[in-house]
Amino acid sequence: MMPDEKVKLLELLDQNGRWCQHAEAQDAGGDPVHCDDASAAAWDVTGALYCLFGAKRAGVLCVQLDRHIHGKRRDFGWPQQDPELVAMVALQSFNDRPETTFEVIRSWLESLPVWSGKRH
Repeated sequence: MMPDEKVKLLELLDQNGRWCQHAEAQDAGGDPVHCDDASAAAWDVTGALYCLFGAKRAGVLCVQLDRHIHGKRRDFGWPQQDPELVAMVALQSFNDRPETTFEVIRSWLESLPVWSGKRH
């Protein structure tokens, strides 16, 4: 994750009312909407990634964030599974656990490592 990406993610999920569970995004009334819907007012972790960075970059970031939470996955089984999809599902599961609170999400996001090298 690049430093500016972490800043954008922290800015989007800056307060409890802007984070949600059990949907990639919700409108102000709490109804589920697509993550890039103009009426979205709250996002889960994966919805925030897809909203901010688009599908291609979000998939890469899902893998990085999943590793930060769960450690490196050594085996994706056979037949080979899509690591980005596996990571997205794992992040959604983490986000939607009853014991996962906004404070847990926020603390976890703040602890994310960022790339300190040069951008290519």
